[in-house]
Amino acid sequence: MATPKRTSPASNAPDPRLRFDPFGFRKFSRDFFRQDTVSVARAIIGAWLARRHKNHWYGARIVETEAYLGAIDAAAHSWRGRRTPRVEPMYLDGGHLYVFLVYGMHSCANVVTGPAGVAEAVLLRAAEGPEGTPPKFLSGPGRLCAAFGITVAASGIDLLSGGDLRLFQGQQRNIGISKRIGVEYAGEAADWPLRFFDKDSAAVSGPLRLRTDL
Repeated sequence: MATPKRTSPASNAPDPRLRFDPFGFRKFSRDFFRQDTVSVARAIIGAWLARRHKNHWYGARIVETEAYLGAIDAAAHSWRGRRTPRVEPMYLDGGHLYVFLVYGMHSCANVVTGPAGVAEAVLLRAAEGPEGTPPKFLSGPGRLCAAFGITVAASGIDLLSGGDLRLFQGQQRNIGISKRIGVEYAGEAADWPLRFFDKDSAAVSGPLRLRTDL
């Protein structure tokens, strides 16, 4: 089942408080997102999600992610190879966007990882806006998407195509690790240490619980 190629979010306007200048920011390569999902989830802590709207840029620094490991992961939408129209963008090449709704109202943005057909992804759980943005403004995947104006209409966008929605490299800090949030239904997968976060950021959405045995 083919997914249309998209370059524009075709979504709501971003919050003006996120306006910033990405001049000098470096792009990611396709191969970066074709790495294993856990490596990508950890490495994009500190990266910048950016959106261009009416010739202005809006952005925020990613401070919390979760890895979802496809067919073997009972918490993933593609568990056991599930393939529906909603989930189809997860099967695209690494570097695409997968957006889904929770409770029928909150959009959640994920970056697809691995080569095409693998169906794994990294959830963007929280971000830190430019200076002056309230600390918890982007705390939680629903708040993050709402502030950027990202809806399910953006699902399938290629973040590496040079379009209006992109990811740029950034600086990492202290990274904490814990189990994921809200996946208690996933059996043993609920305890997998697949949540990564900036221990120094007030924008992190969940508890700062750390594993010390990794």
